[in-house]
Amino acid sequence: MRVLFLCYRGNPYCGGQGIYLYHLTRELAKLGVEIDVLVGPPYHDPMDEWARVIKVENLNLWCERTRRIPYEKLVRIFSPYNFVDYALTRFHIFPEMETFSVRAFSLMKKLLKERQYDIVHDVQCLGWGLLPMKGYGIPIVSTVHHPLTFDREADFLIDKTFWELVTTIMFYPLTMQRVVINRLNRIITSSVNGVAELRKAFGLPARKISVVYNGMDVEMFRNTGEPREENSLLFVGNTEDHKKGMRYLFEALAMLPDEVTLTIVDEGPPSRLTAWGMIQDLGLEKRVTFTGKVDLSTLVSLYSRKTILVMSSLHEGFGLPAAEAMACETPVVTTTAGALPEVVGNGGAGILVPPKDPRALKNAILELLKDKNGRKAMGKIGRKRAVEHFAWPVAAKNTLDVYKDVIQSCGRCV
Repeated sequence: MRVLFLCYRGNPYCGGQGIYLYHLTRELAKLGVEIDVLVGPPYHDPMDEWARVIKVENLNLWCERTRRIPYEKLVRIFSPYNFVDYALTRFHIFPEMETFSVRAFSLMKKLLKERQYDIVHDVQCLGWGLLPMKGYGIPIVSTVHHPLTFDREADFLIDKTFWELVTTIMFYPLTMQRVVINRLNRIITSSVNGVAELRKAFGLPARKISVVYNGMDVEMFRNTGEPREENSLLFVGNTEDHKKGMRYLFEALAMLPDEVTLTIVDEGPPSRLTAWGMIQDLGLEKRVTFTGKVDLSTLVSLYSRKTILVMSSLHEGFGLPAAEAMACETPVVTTTAGALPEVVGNGGAGILVPPKDPRALKNAILELLKDKNGRKAMGKIGRKRAVEHFAWPVAAKNTLDVYKDVIQSCGRCV
């Protein structure tokens, strides 16, 4: 089978789609799939051992003021695609998905002169360029971890002026995604909860949606054997993302004994000030530490050393930190938001509490802090669940099954 992947941002450390692209293509190649990748910047780690990679240009002009655009970008701005990118960003529109998909369509016309594909796999883009691609008669699937409606609603919560409201509406290409998603052959999402979200956001029929849980490197994410630090909580994620419910986590921490501390794997002040402002309001400055960006080995060490991973999310399309912590035999306390109940399960890998309830969060944390043997048992259960359900080889096999089903339903031969 030959698959063409489309991913508008490829770097594994810039967002979930880059991680997904890197690991899924590697595991699919082990199953005998031939892979070509059209990918935009920031570009991925090298994948040449298992895929042919074609880099798609994008100047990433969003949030760059015209007078501050570097010279090396400025001299390239008048090519047609780059100029469209530039013009749209001046109107507070985020055009990266649209223009990437059109660029990909243009490149695909050239690729098809030398080789054919059994299926096209779009990652989180849903751009206009996918529609003319359908004219080639090749089935197209897309992975959507969660609809952008959730991101927009989170931004609405913090918009204070009419202009901020208008720019939020203009930023998200929901009309484009609503049109495109309903014309593709299949949508892959990472949870059963995601099926209901896609149906609600885009009116997508359930028969066009397949659930494939996200993968993770369970060999990399395993307990290091380092001693556990008592009374030490861990949060991994973007503290500027209002869907993470940071206010509720900090309020829970304020109700816990003073010896309980929180380590946050994210940038702190001065680069990120929203969470720091909440911390100051609650007088928690001495109990919260920011690590900044860390490499994978450091992250695994943090998972292995800290007492509990906590997620106070208001929504999660999947909840990868919970799965990573479980793989490192660390108990988790999370909310029941989004797909988190599916990740944690009901077999004893962690404790689930309602979202927006800091007292319930505090009680669950306190219960685990007092039960060292219970935490060890939870860790073993979590590791077993992570290996059985969230390993990349499992995700790749299930994705390949979706490909075969889509191709068969379209009457094509593998």
